[in-house]
Amino acid sequence: MNSPLLAPRAVITALAVIVLALLAGYLIGRTPGDVVSSSLDKADSGTPSAETVQYTLKDGETAASVASDLSHLGVIDSASQFELLARLTGVQDKLRAGTYTLHKGASAAIVVDKLSLTSDLPALHVTFPEGIRIEQMAVLAEKAGFGTQQQFLDAVKNAKPPPEIAAMEPAAGAVPQYRLQGFLFPDTYILPEGSTASDLVAMMLQTFVDKFTPALQEQARQHGLTPYQALTLASIVEREAVLDSERPIIAGVFMNRLAKGDTLGADPTTQFAVALDPANVAKYGWWKQGLSEADLAIDSPYNTRKNPGLPPGPITNPGLKSIEAACNPTKTDYYYFVADSKKGDGSHLFSVTLEQQNANIAAQGGP
Repeated sequence: MNSPLLAPRAVITALAVIVLALLAGYLIGRTPGDVVSSSLDKADSGTPSAETVQYTLKDGETAASVASDLSHLGVIDSASQFELLARLTGVQDKLRAGTYTLHKGASAAIVVDKLSLTSDLPALHVTFPEGIRIEQMAVLAEKAGFGTQQQFLDAVKNAKPPPEIAAMEPAAGAVPQYRLQGFLFPDTYILPEGSTASDLVAMMLQTFVDKFTPALQEQARQHGLTPYQALTLASIVEREAVLDSERPIIAGVFMNRLAKGDTLGADPTTQFAVALDPANVAKYGWWKQGLSEADLAIDSPYNTRKNPGLPPGPITNPGLKSIEAACNPTKTDYYYFVADSKKGDGSHLFSVTLEQQNANIAAQGGP
């Protein structure tokens, strides 16, 4: 909103799923090669809690029961992710009985390795930053060894999402290109060598289900948004915000505009609209910088400078911080914001009136 008008080598040992708090501007100036590390030796193990628990795994227990136990103990965040990892790595029937000391908050991958009879298997490792489109994810997936870009895109198109996603995904034809835009959770994924793009997509969708909890969805409803609308708003916040502290405030600005039936005036939605034309993608990339007057007037339901309300669906795949912000927007009277170019730290100047917005823009050297 820049103007007042628009205002493994060690799989499973390395299977440490690192949730990196990447800033929205992280991807700019970074190439896919910068993001994806081909050296599994560099895979980090994350930062589990120093608090430990004792867990006894009895002979013959299933991966499902173990996952449930560990989730209740706070060792892992996602029982379903543990089960999926155990299945993909082929150790669901090879869990080793014994008593273990486990750190709370450990990644499911690390725990799968510790409890299994198999280790030191080669793996594929890919990191998806927050705020990129499915097409950009395809580039990273290919570089990481999950098949070709087209195989990833086909896997997305042909995916059978979990029922939690199926209940909120748009109807056929309601959004262009990929109905699962927004549902592929950005994270670091490490899977056994030989895993397919379909395996990767399945894990990404399940991770989304684990993160976008029923409690968050209910919070969205309390603010007048369906879960899908909240996801759409989160995708815009992801592209607008840089600082985590500002995400709920920016979401609140957009909620104020929605409440008045006004246009959101969000440049990223117009960038998305422009990129629906392959010729523009070839020339400008997926997120065109320096939108022209013709771009700003483009006839598209995604152009929130022309059309009031939310666009038809997410414009990107948001991270948890932006999803939380959309479900819990900060209540303020702010109606405008502009990037604080003088600070250059990704922060914004917020204002209530158009006069204040104009003054902020002038103070930044704008028109």
